[in-house]
Amino acid sequence: MRKYLFIAVNERQAWGGSELLWSLAAAKLARQGNEVRVSIRDWGRATPEIDRLRVAGCQIVWRREPTALVRQMRRVRRVAETVRHIRTAGNGVDLVVVSQGAHTDGLTWMEITRGAGLKYAIIAQAAAEEWWPVDEIAERLAVCYENASAAYFVSEANLALSRRQFGTPIRHGRVVRNPFNVRYDARPKWPSDSAAELTLACVGRLEPKAKGQDLLLEVLALPHWRHRNVTVSLVGTGVNERGLRTMIENLQLSNVHVTGFLDDIEGLWSRHHALVLPSRYEGMPLALVEAMLCSRPCIVTDVAGHKEVVRDGVNGFLAKAPTVELLDEAMNRAWENRSRLQEMGNTAAIDVRRWVSQDPSEDFARELSALVDGGGETRAGAGMQ
Repeated sequence: MRKYLFIAVNERQAWGGSELLWSLAAAKLARQGNEVRVSIRDWGRATPEIDRLRVAGCQIVWRREPTALVRQMRRVRRVAETVRHIRTAGNGVDLVVVSQGAHTDGLTWMEITRGAGLKYAIIAQAAAEEWWPVDEIAERLAVCYENASAAYFVSEANLALSRRQFGTPIRHGRVVRNPFNVRYDARPKWPSDSAAELTLACVGRLEPKAKGQDLLLEVLALPHWRHRNVTVSLVGTGVNERGLRTMIENLQLSNVHVTGFLDDIEGLWSRHHALVLPSRYEGMPLALVEAMLCSRPCIVTDVAGHKEVVRDGVNGFLAKAPTVELLDEAMNRAWENRSRLQEMGNTAAIDVRRWVSQDPSEDFARELSALVDGGGETRAGAGMQ
């Protein structure tokens, strides 16, 4: 029996897309008879995702929200509290998995895990040029990444960026695929004749600093888009929902609808022709992979791993940078190629299945098992690189 500790360092929200990979892998390892501990912040309310981990056999080790006094003394007390937490939760484990939303979030956790002499692996979901760490932080990150048994990134681009930012080769850096929330053989019906109209879905949390919905709204406010038969759904929830609704109202965009969170992703794509995702930074968005699995072409910005799956003019359209001008150019090309969108979506469905396996979380669970056993060199076809 192997013993694992998964640390979800996320302190921003109760759950997000970056939690899917580690949580599904943890559940699989627990069901296989391994001892799996999960360190996660206690948000004060039950979540179905944590309930599923507990049912699978994982032991939940809660991290409590600091008191007001501790928050005042955070600079002094935080490291000491983290040390105590690692010593308790990590006692006797074979592997610690530190899961981060961004590639620098888990620095303290990595340093203390390493200082405790524990074997550890790192997951980094997102990275961005504007998050360039200062020299002292970059040097500390370099030490942590180089001493990890493996450092997993969800795109080649973010691995390369991290190497530049930390000034180190990340010798054990690898690319892993995220799981997805549609069937692997999903085949939603094509919505309608796209020669007459264009229906787009922008799927992602409502947070323009990351997902760039403001750029999309500014494009749709341009005169030539106001005269086209196009509708756009903003699918998701987030901290900027009110601001985006206000922007839609101020720009008088009657063809843009905020739908909230939707569970039925395949049903969503039966009503839309293409994904539009004007991200400013990313890892490898689930929305992109799911849209391609559902045979939909994608209009995306050339950030992070987007161009690792999107072939410009073949299975989608790439905006060279997240700006209004360049997003408009890419969307114009999609409009002009309305008659080809279904064909491009079919190509996207073939391409993405060459890139991702049927069960990425199973691939990842095998990879972690191999790390514990002293190997870690397993590869699972399209699942790992």
